[in-house]
Amino acid sequence: MEIKKYQEQIKETVVEPMIYFMEAGEGDCEYSKKDVEKCEEMLLDYIIELSKITNPSEKVIMNLVKDLVLALNDLNEECGYELIETEAREAIWEIIQTAAIDCGLVTDADDITEEWREW
Repeated sequence: MEIKKYQEQIKETVVEPMIYFMEAGEGDCEYSKKDVEKCEEMLLDYIIELSKITNPSEKVIMNLVKDLVLALNDLNEECGYELIETEAREAIWEIIQTAAIDCGLVTDADDITEEWREW
């Protein structure tokens, strides 16, 4: 698994747009740079944990997916449900799904996060 590739994708498609929106807003943004950094850290931790799996199974991978999605739900709630908007939602979902498949998940699901996702 190419951790560096995912790190760059997270920065370009999630972090930078979140920061841009936050800075372009007129003071009414419900999240801070620390919240964005926490989101980035959660996504990177997920990628690193996937990369450590030596014997991938659906159960192990999906437990990581579930844990991440639930943690992101909590973070987004703490931010008044503003941190993960449409653009970020699509980028995050794609990162989670692609990384899980790269790790060895075989799925027909269009969205493996849907069951737990509130964003």
